Amino acid sequence: MKIALTPLVACLALAGHAAHAAEERAYVYNPADEARVKAMAAKLIGELTAKCPVKPVGDKTAFAACREALFASDSPLRSNLKSYVLWGRPPGGDIDATLKDFRATQFGNDVFTGSYAPMWMWDGKYDVTYIAKDRVFRVIAGAGFRNELDFGQYPYPFWHEARKWTDYEDANTIALWIDPKIMKVSQLTFFKRADKPAVAQLTRRHMPTFDGKWMWVDDKGQQQPAPTLFKGLYQDANPYLAKLDATYRKLALTMRDAECDSCHVPNNPDKAKRLVLLQTPLHAASEIERVLKDVRQDRMPLDDSGIEKTLPADLKKRLLADAEAFAADVKGAREWESEHVARSRTR
Repeated sequence: MKIALTPLVACLALAGHAAHAAEERAYVYNPADEARVKAMAAKLIGELTAKCPVKPVGDKTAFAACREALFASDSPLRSNLKSYVLWGRPPGGDIDATLKDFRATQFGNDVFTGSYAPMWMWDGKYDVTYIAKDRVFRVIAGAGFRNELDFGQYPYPFWHEARKWTDYEDANTIALWIDPKIMKVSQLTFFKRADKPAVAQLTRRHMPTFDGKWMWVDDKGQQQPAPTLFKGLYQDANPYLAKLDATYRKLALTMRDAECDSCHVPNNPDKAKRLVLLQTPLHAASEIERVLKDVRQDRMPLDDSGIEKTLPADLKKRLLADAEAFAADVKGAREWESEHVARSRTR
């Protein structure tokens, strides 16, 4: 029997790996760092305001243009995010709570810029503060949520929990937390400031009762949500798209057999402080290398007490094989995109 080294964070002990890869060094405030952070904030908010300005909340053309800009590899936002970032709401709506007490979901920066960040519109107003107790800089920026997109344009059904959907609609602010040791945005938080007006002019939208499906087929026979299938993110001509669909489907079935789908889902049944999602191809693509590492090291799954359970040998072998096949297609798809984007810019 092996005892988990971290608190229960769903079936795979993934979320803590990136956040705690090295012991945190004590940071001492430096005015020069604040100047650098302010310059970074001006660049980031400048991009967000220019590429994702306030528009009608159902403007799908504006949404698509925002997504294309932020997902680009040379986007200032994407370039200044850590490779993995945390996203969520402050505990009890208190943005001044200690940062380590925030529950958050972890994403690769490509997942965040390609499917989460574009849901927001920015008004260009912001301020920068050094938060001494957390040893980080915080950029508070005005932002509003696009609540009238098609269901399949959201990365998953936020309406699975009525309060979550309402919090998205009510939010008028996003905080960007900048780690001064590496000068990267490490976490983002959406919330409502009572002393500020709404940024998005919206009417509350009544969403359907969640049916338990994180992915679904719409009335046109199309798999949804579209961004989680890389639609609008990768070019249609990318030869790996069909392969990604096939290898993910096979991996998903094996993950179900390994009970990974019982906890790596948005409703966070184990109430993990750092949640890792695997329920769609896009989410799984950003985590697949660490999935492989944990499976190889027998660090998953965990039981209800946080004790690591050993997978049956045949199931472990199958999970590794399916994860490696998916990882190979993810790598191929990304390399194809990089190559063809580079070619298009030299023409």
